[in-house]
Parts: sequence; structure tokens; C-alpha cells
Amino acid sequence: MRIIIIGAGISSLTLAVQLVRDGHEVIIIDKNDRPGGVMALYQEDGYSFEQGPLLIGDMDPGEAMYELLKSINVTLPTQRCDRGLVLKDYRFIKPDTFQGKNWRRELAKKYFPEDAAGIDEYYRFYEALMKMRYLSLQKPSFLNRIRTVLTFLPIKKYQDMTCEQFTEKLFSNPDLRAVYTGILADFCVDPGEISCFSIPFTNAETAFDDRIDIYDKHGRQYYPAFNYVVGGVQQIPEALADYIEKNGGRFLYHRTVTKINIRNSRAESVTLDNGEQLQADIIVSAGGAHEVFYKLIGREYLTEEYISILESFRKMEAVFMLHLGVDYDPVQYQKQALVYYYGTSDLKGATYRLRNGIYHDGKDGFLIFCDSYHAPEFAPEGKHCLTIYTVAPNLLNEGSWEENKEEYADHLIKLAQQYLPDLSSHITFKKIITADYYKEYTNTDFFSFGGLVPVDGQINPPHKTPISNFYFLGSQSESNGGITPTSAGGYKVYKLIKDSLKEQ
Repeated sequence: MRIIIIGAGISSLTLAVQLVRDGHEVIIIDKNDRPGGVMALYQEDGYSFEQGPLLIGDMDPGEAMYELLKSINVTLPTQRCDRGLVLKDYRFIKPDTFQGKNWRRELAKKYFPEDAAGIDEYYRFYEALMKMRYLSLQKPSFLNRIRTVLTFLPIKKYQDMTCEQFTEKLFSNPDLRAVYTGILADFCVDPGEISCFSIPFTNAETAFDDRIDIYDKHGRQYYPAFNYVVGGVQQIPEALADYIEKNGGRFLYHRTVTKINIRNSRAESVTLDNGEQLQADIIVSAGGAHEVFYKLIGREYLTEEYISILESFRKMEAVFMLHLGVDYDPVQYQKQALVYYYGTSDLKGATYRLRNGIYHDGKDGFLIFCDSYHAPEFAPEGKHCLTIYTVAPNLLNEGSWEENKEEYADHLIKLAQQYLPDLSSHITFKKIITADYYKEYTNTDFFSFGGLVPVDGQINPPHKTPISNFYFLGSQSESNGGITPTSAGGYKVYKLIKDSLKEQ
């Protein structure tokens, strides 16, 4: 079977590995010059930058990405990682001396003594969900089902609450609510739109201190862990692409698809930007859902049900990002390679502004990430790589990114300078990345950094489409964004294709 895959991001590569292993002829088309999509590096003037802080789950033995790489005889060195959190009046930076897995709980009670009871209840809730996660990963058994039910019963009362309702019930202080829900801003989601059961998984304590033991007494992983890939996360797509090519797959770089050709409700070929047509038995596309289905295919080939899904799902917004080369070590000041700086506890208002084209100019919050912390070779000798970014509207309601980007960059540097003294005088390289840059890079009209907002009840564009032999995957087919769920989409599409071929 000849299978054409449009886009060389992680979902496409995950799918292609399975397909070439089964002996299919696979062609991957991408407009850029390397695989990986936003996992690829930005490189200029001797500096290399990841596209933001790529803390990756699923890289420990037994987890999905680790096992995918292991299946192609690749084991990449990883380094446990964590992040810090700073609010205007509160700092959750891991202590120099390890104080146990509950140090954040005790620090929160010190900062917010009036909410001590609610904090204790939150951590009982947290541990219950972590135990349920652990049990779900074990071999199914009657005993484990009983354990799961017994673990769930004390927290059942919260099952219908949103993050907003849950944190308002437990915490009187809005800043404390932001401690546990602020990360939702990364997903462009209002705390009132998502289940409270998501909070522990976006705030795993292991994400704030890499010294917390993640294993139980039997050596099985109990808590989720996060890792940097030593030398850069781009090694993951590079390893997958290398395996694909060695097993007969082909990459067509610097090419875009201008049309997916349909005959009798069946995808049969693609037209490239140079006019060339490539025939295929199966076509798979990643990318923006609206761009794929409305521009490359056409609404006339879709069902009303599918169009309804395309019209109703919510995309995440974009980011405003600065890649900086600096001649001093930023970690000497912020103590961790990655720190989030929250400027507001009003996440509902921040989300509203974001979705309505109102850029907060960094005042609602930003993060600072030292890319060269886990990859010293990213920077010339004696230099370091620094990324500052914040979520931002895809489109501004006043002016354009091109008109405003220099002013916005200066403002973000001034804000960062509160934590990294004299930063502006130590900058040796600067690259400003806006939504417009990413639209060009990803060949989309609306750049959604991370994919779809994980709104409860939302139906995402299904992998299986109304068009025979055409499948959709990528960040806009999954909620939560990130490498792990997007890669998982590649496995799902592989199973759909495999099952379809069995039926033929």
C-alpha cells in the first residue's frame, strides 16, 4: 500500500514508524527542511533553541514514548526536570535541601494559613487521583477494581465540579486558587470549562521537584515524571525519521500540498505546490483542521455532522516568544531552568482577554526557560540560551504582531529583568517569534500552539473522516496538546488503518 502523510510532526512520525514496519510504502510531505514540526530546533548565529520548555512525560521505561524509541533500538539520555512558580507575593521554588514530597503543601499552608484545611483536603484529593492513575496502569484484576472503587469513593463528591468550583470550595484566597489552576492558561482554558479531576495531572508534584521518588516499593512507577532529553528534544523526531528512511519511507521536504483529490468520496491523490500529483491508496493529514478540510478538500465532501464538529471545537491561541542568547547564566538567579511567573490570579479574565485579541503585554504572566541547561551545546562557549514566552492572541484586536513585536519584546524583557538582574545588557542574540511566524512555519491561517482547548464535552475532529481512505491526526485532533497525546494519535490512526485493511 502507498500511504501519503502530510506533515512531519510527531503524530505523523509515530504513525509512519508503524506503517513502514508493516511493509507499506510511506511518503511524508512537509514544507520545512527537517522533521518534527514544533519539536524541531530554531537555529541561528551559533545558537539553538527549542520551541518552548519541552518537559516530556512518557520517557521513562514502560511509558509510551520510551517504548516507541526502544522498538527502533533508540534509547535517548534523559534528565528529570521540574519547574518553579512565582506569584507576586509568593515563591514556590524547590528548596536547596530536599524537604520531602509534600514541601509545596507545607509552604502553601505557611503562605495561606486561613486555608490550611482546604490545602490538606486538596492533597487528599491529589493522592487519590494519583493512586487511581497508578492502579489503571497495573494488570487488570478484581482486587485492583475494588481498590480503585474504594479510592474513588471519598472524592466522588467532586466528580461534577469544574476547576473553578472545586478551588472556590477549598480555598478562600484567589492567589492560592491560581497556584493550582494557573497552568490552565497554557491551554487557554477557563477554569470553569474543565473538570477539577484534571488539576492533579496538570500540577503533579513531581513537576515541581525532580527529587521526588516516582516509584513504589516494588519498583513500579507510581507518580508521573517529566524529563528533558539531554542534547535536545529534536533527537526524538530525528531518530524516528532515520528509522522511517532506513525502512523505505521517503520524505519530501520543502513541499506543500495544495489539494487532496477526491473521487467518488475516496481520497486518491494529492497535488503539490509544483503541480505534481502523487497517487496514494491511503492519505493522512496533520495540520490545521479548517485548513485541511476546507482548503485542501472542500466542504462538499464532508457530512453535516463532521462540519458541525469543525465549526464548534475551540483551538488554543498562540504564543509570543523571545529566543535570547545571553552571556551570563540565568539559572544563578531563578534557581531552576524553568520558572513560571504569574502576574494575575484572575484566570477567567485572562482567558477572556486572550480569546478576544487583547494582549496582556506580559503582565498576566510569562515563563523563563534556559534551553542550554540540558543542552550546553546549544550556545557558544561562555554563552547561554534563554527563552521567554507567554500565551498571546492569534490575532490582535488592535494593530498587528509585525507592527508591535519590538515594543512587546522590550516590555517582556523589562518584566523578566525583575528576576534576572540587568538582563538587557547581557543579551548577545535576540529572535522574536510571533503567531505570524508560526503560521508560516506550520502553513496554517490560525496558529494554535498546543492544539485544542481541553473543554469538557468538546468533540474533537475524529481521526476517521467521511472520506474513504482519508484520516486526520495531529494536535488539532487531540486535547491537552503536547507530545504525548499527539503521538498517541499516531497510534490510534495506525490501528484504524490496520483494521480497515483487514476488512478489505
